[in-house]
Amino acid sequence: MRIQSGAPKSHDEVLALYGSAIADAGLPAALLEHAKDHAPVLLPTLGHLPQPWLVLIPAIDGLVQLRRRAGVVAGLLRAQRLRRVALDLGDLQAAAQEIFLAGMAQGSYRFDRYLPGPQEKPFRLRLRKAVPAARGRVVTALVEATAACRDLINTPARDCGPADMVTAAKALCKGTGLRVTVWDAARLRKEGCECIDTVGTAAGKGRGPRLLIIDWPGGKGSGKPLALCGKGVCFDTGGLQIKPGKAMELMRKDMGGAATVLAALLVHARSKSSRPVRAYIPLVENAVAGDAFRPGDVLTAADGTTIEVGHTDAEGRLVLADALSVAYRDGARALITVATLTGAAMVALGRIHVPLMATDDALAQDLQAAAASCGEKMWRLPLDDDHRALVRASRLATLTNSAGPEASCITAGAFLAHFAKDRPFAHLDISPASWKDSPHDLGPVGATGVMVDTLARYLAAS
Repeated sequence: MRIQSGAPKSHDEVLALYGSAIADAGLPAALLEHAKDHAPVLLPTLGHLPQPWLVLIPAIDGLVQLRRRAGVVAGLLRAQRLRRVALDLGDLQAAAQEIFLAGMAQGSYRFDRYLPGPQEKPFRLRLRKAVPAARGRVVTALVEATAACRDLINTPARDCGPADMVTAAKALCKGTGLRVTVWDAARLRKEGCECIDTVGTAAGKGRGPRLLIIDWPGGKGSGKPLALCGKGVCFDTGGLQIKPGKAMELMRKDMGGAATVLAALLVHARSKSSRPVRAYIPLVENAVAGDAFRPGDVLTAADGTTIEVGHTDAEGRLVLADALSVAYRDGARALITVATLTGAAMVALGRIHVPLMATDDALAQDLQAAAASCGEKMWRLPLDDDHRALVRASRLATLTNSAGPEASCITAGAFLAHFAKDRPFAHLDISPASWKDSPHDLGPVGATGVMVDTLARYLAAS
């Protein structure tokens, strides 16, 4: 979807009217009848308008539904292979306009990298009332970054291993002002990142572990950076405690946290914010091989914490332990992890809300406010001393990476919170919401790009 500004032109194939714009358009009564329902409708104009097609979008209360209905509109347009759309959003406020545009972009997304032949081109969208130029740049950045996030998650692991992720990140960051640093296996060992190195070793030559650090320095005197840590397990077999075959089919999406953090940082950089942010993205494959780590092994994180491996399929929290430790060592003022971390998140909240756990009420409230402001759903779960006690149950080490089935979505967050120590900490488990198994209002089967908008808004306000 490409966004322009200006009044509708006679060559536009579609005129789209939202809310008050429908009533103000002087349409025949027969057309107005279609606007009484809550669902958008695409109608042929039969020569009554310069545009051959008309979309009527009834006004909707609530930003969640606004974003989703915008996605439905995009789906209607794509189904008819329409190319030029003139959109009149009436008196919709600027902030809501941005969400509508983001929803349309999500609804028009397609992943066609592996399909033969020429692919369908995105439609051009002309806005009757322009979004202010500065906000327009941010909206465009959000649209592009969310699509890039979805592309990375949708890409099969053969073409999106740790080294491929580094290459993609460098390409996306080029010219943005973001500084990219990569630690290879040798540097990881030197820095004491035994967890990342050990989990990624079994993947073999050419697909070994990396730690990708992406820095937005912000303005002079702006203080310590906020740290975003995104889980980048490019494929997860479960390790020696191997996953069932069905559960492994979609494990290319296990780097969804890494892609989400990268995308949010791209939006932040495009806004030219003075607020410093640094991303720490551990990139590994959890493979099965003779040198794979074992249940019962004890690993040492970069901050000196010893961890008993209770289960080799709880590898994401291991690699994030090192990322958090390095971020803390670097002086991060607050730390946020984003990860496709647990299947238990599905049991807790389904694919509807993203679970949030936090040690700091102000940080949690700011993240919830950012989600509410852009129509993404988040729900805070408890995280207290009893949960922390469960991850300290190892008799061999300081922590265990598998505290048992009870409250396992929360105990994963409690494990990570240990490495934030006294700094404000929050964890987002995007595992269920990051992927849809069937077509939905905001796009086709596959990656959703959830939380990119929320995190970008949080970074802008933090």
